[in-house]
Amino acid sequence: MSTIFNELTQEFIAKIYCDLGKNILTIGFASYFFEKLPLPFRFGFVILGVGLILLSIHLISKKGGK
Repeated sequence: MSTIFNELTQEFIAKIYCDLGKNILTIGFASYFFEKLPLPFRFGFVILGVGLILLSIHLISKKGGK
């Protein structure tokens, strides 16, 4: 991935992933909409949100290790 994107682009993508993950988790915990979803979808959205945050942490840590 580092051969395709430069450091600034990689940092920008990591921030977008982190914001998207935070938004998914925040809306999931505070929204009436998520309460009506079936249980597998709720688990899926929580896993997606946490996964995006962890991916952004990984991308930022790769940038710092160079």
